[in-house]
Amino acid sequence: MSDTAVLSESDLKLQSLAESLGLEFLYGIGERPPSAVFIRKIPIRFARQHCLLGLADEEETLPVLIGKVESWPLLDIVSRWLKRPVLPIFARSAHVFAAINTAYQQQESQTQDLVETLDRDAVLADLDKIAPREDLLDTHGRAPVIRLVNLIFFDAVKARASDIHIQPSEEELVVRFRIDGVLFDTFRLPKKLQDEVVSRVKIIGHMNIAEKRLPQDGRATVQMGDRLIDLRIASLPSSHGERVVLRLLDKSARLYTLNQLGMDQEILTTFRDLVHLEHGLILVTGPTGSGKSTTLYAALQAINTVDRNALTLEDPIEYQLEGISQTQINEKKGLTFARGLRNILRQDPDIIMVGEIRDQETAIMAIQAALTGHMVFSTLHTNDAAGAITRLLDLGIEPYLVASSLIAVLAQRLVRKNCPQCAAAFEPTEAELMQLGLTTDVQGDFQKGTGCEFCRQSGYHERIGLFELLTVEPSIRKLIQDRANATTIREEASSLGMRLLRDDGIGKVLFGQTTIDEVARIASRAVVE
Repeated sequence: MSDTAVLSESDLKLQSLAESLGLEFLYGIGERPPSAVFIRKIPIRFARQHCLLGLADEEETLPVLIGKVESWPLLDIVSRWLKRPVLPIFARSAHVFAAINTAYQQQESQTQDLVETLDRDAVLADLDKIAPREDLLDTHGRAPVIRLVNLIFFDAVKARASDIHIQPSEEELVVRFRIDGVLFDTFRLPKKLQDEVVSRVKIIGHMNIAEKRLPQDGRATVQMGDRLIDLRIASLPSSHGERVVLRLLDKSARLYTLNQLGMDQEILTTFRDLVHLEHGLILVTGPTGSGKSTTLYAALQAINTVDRNALTLEDPIEYQLEGISQTQINEKKGLTFARGLRNILRQDPDIIMVGEIRDQETAIMAIQAALTGHMVFSTLHTNDAAGAITRLLDLGIEPYLVASSLIAVLAQRLVRKNCPQCAAAFEPTEAELMQLGLTTDVQGDFQKGTGCEFCRQSGYHERIGLFELLTVEPSIRKLIQDRANATTIREEASSLGMRLLRDDGIGKVLFGQTTIDEVARIASRAVVE
């Protein structure tokens, strides 16, 4: 197939114009970097509307990609704005649009510069103006407070932050990002801007800006180029004013497969076999933010085939899964996990994912679904795998129902990985080894990040899972029926070969993937309930 065979009608017009003018037409843009001057001076709204993007070049004349025929006359305007002559290069419109989004997402942060030049009067201007869906890349011409909040969001998304904390103190307003599970102080804003910044965030979340004495919750979706970011916003009165926490959920973030979660080969093989069973209940446990949903999504992707009907109940729906029907829980309107599960069973499901078991009613329905031929996945907030069993019993579930329906519990945590840019060989001290019960003669590839710009001087970048897989063998089933406590169940599972969370962490330390401090920080509480 020739290149012209895949061109759209508008692209063919562009190609024809390029040929008549004796100019270049690109079928693919490749890795050519954008012009920093173009991105700084040309608003993204103008670039998108007219499908124009400048390319980096050391020559006086600036190459400019054009993806629309009708944008040809606008080159004179671009040239005057940039105060440089321009060289038009025609390219396919879809490629230019994609390059525009990527270029503006990668621009350097302007937040600190804006903070240093803001004054209160400028911030108050146009505070209540808001687009139906805010684009974080479109800051040109915005009122200062809108630009400031947008840029804070932009920096948080670029830094892979999961949460933004806007926290007032007596003398300033501190903005903190949670990155890889750890909070970092990111910006310190003048106290005089506190009310305006908080009000702007509350407007985005469709919250009541006049109510400052009661907690409020809000939700919104913002845009960053071609990426959609869901925000869950919570405000809380404090002695120094309202503090606000925003949970960021990037819907365009990649989904992980089971191979990418960090399970060792033995756990991975066993867990993959378990999720392919025809019926039963599999629970994933751990505290908030331990990656339970990510694991469930990976499991669903592994077993989602055209001959099986998969449905989910979630709060919230974190990622869209192709071929799977996903339902958002809405407790205010009466759609609880229990009620949703009751209705899902009328949809002839093969696979059911329940976001969380919170009460006895949901637990009973999930177990009944597992016993009647369905594969059911759900989560519980417990310290370890054995604790999930006793939690079900504490909810009032009969032991024989738990023993006959539950096939496995996967407990997990997330630890930060050593930064790939600055990790270096490291010789731990005896005291450090003792944190994990290791002796000085242990052999391993100990690594530790020294801190660099790539990892924000933390020594860590991204996270990997620690896992503890308890399979319900006949002896475990007998203990459940006897209402054994978590310690007894854990000891029996360990004798059958279950590796504790700490043991999995030790393995990752010895392979240089993380550090002793990280495993001790995350897994120590999971060892003893």
